[in-house]
Order: sequence, then C-alpha cells, then structure tokens
Amino acid sequence: MAKFDFSHLNNVLDFSSDNINVFLMVLDSSSSMAGYASDVELGIRSYKNEFENFYEADSIAVAVSRFSSGYVAGRFEKVKNLSTDYSTGGSTALCYSIIAGAKQLTDYIKEVSKKTGTIPRGTFIFFSDGEPCSDKATPEEAREEILKLNYAGITTVFVAFGEAIKSEFGKKIGFQAAIDVRDRTTLVQFMGEELSRSCKEQSQSMKALGADFFSHAATESSAGYSNTTAQALEDDDWIDEI
Repeated sequence: MAKFDFSHLNNVLDFSSDNINVFLMVLDSSSSMAGYASDVELGIRSYKNEFENFYEADSIAVAVSRFSSGYVAGRFEKVKNLSTDYSTGGSTALCYSIIAGAKQLTDYIKEVSKKTGTIPRGTFIFFSDGEPCSDKATPEEAREEILKLNYAGITTVFVAFGEAIKSEFGKKIGFQAAIDVRDRTTLVQFMGEELSRSCKEQSQSMKALGADFFSHAATESSAGYSNTTAQALEDDDWIDEI
C-alpha cells in the first residue's frame, strides 16, 4: 500500500470556538460521473450557501477530495471558502481512496489537536456511484481503516448514488451511516438540504452522531433517498490510538 503524505494540506484554521468540527467529503469523480459534473458543483455550492448565517460556521473545517483511478486530496477550508471545482475521468479506486481519505482526515485532526489543544470532532463522508473498478486495495483493507475511524469516535458516512451501487456496500465496509441517493440528478438537493442539515446537527451535538448522522432523513422521500445505518463504535480516548 502506498504511503500518503498530506502534511502540505494541514492548514490549521483560526477557529472561532473550541467546538471544532472537521468534515472530509470524498467525491467519486470517475468517468461514470461525466454527465453529472455540473450537478456536483452546484451541490457543493448549495451546501456552502446553507452555512452563510450558521453561527458555528467559523468553527468548522471542510475539505472536498476526489477519487477516480487515484486520490486527489482537497485542502481544509472554512465552509465559505470551499472550492466547487470538480472534474471527471478514470476508473473507481474506491477502497484505495477510503484508505487515503482516512489518512488525510486523521492527519488533520491530529494537527488541529496539536495546534489548538482541542480534539476536534471528525466526520468522514464518502460518495460513490459504483463499486470498485481497477482498485489498488481490497474491501478488507478498506474495512480495517473504517473500523479504526469508528473506534476513534469519528462518524463514518457512505453515500451511494445512482443505480450501480447500494448503501449496503458501505455497510459491509463498516460505515456507521449509509444512504441511497438513487437519482443522481437530485445531488444538488441532497447536498444542499440533507447533507448540510446533518452536518449542522453534528456540529451542534455534544458527541459524534455515528449511525444517527441521517436521523432526520425519511426512509423514502420524494428525492429518492433511503436511509440505512450500522452500529456506531465510540471511544473517548481515541486520540492516542490513531
């Protein structure tokens, strides 16, 4: 397995409180998403807009990373500065990118903790529209990394969009919360409404939401979402275990 170095992206922000929340969104940018690039960009913009007047916004750091044949790490920023850039091409190195994303998130959490003296609450949100193709890692290796995040008290979320993959895949990998967005044209609505609402709820909670991340999601809504969850694992002493 490749060695990952994300130190050049570990910019610790000037947070406005010690209630620090860190969200990493990893978006599938493989060739199968070519027809939905504008929907993803609009979805990120809609997500950003929902935080404009949110009182905790300056205590939140968000990064948007992408994956296809490899992993492209995004920089952690305040929500208002989040880039909407998105392009497609390549295969689906899903398991490899889960491992890379887990490393990026835990590295940043440790850096924030070191610089601020506060352990931030972390959330790992992984989007895929297909199962692994030309992957560089196995589902077993990916599951091992997700279980480490779960044990560390980091909320792990899997978003399956389109018809080629189901949320059940994320559950088998070990993600605590999983949701189906069957109609990819509803990504703008999903990111702007459901995802932003869940992230806000996480930032206001006293503990990691884990399997309850999408607690307000309807089992079936008009947008075509369905919600499934797995048992969350939490540990207050996680920082030394990463």
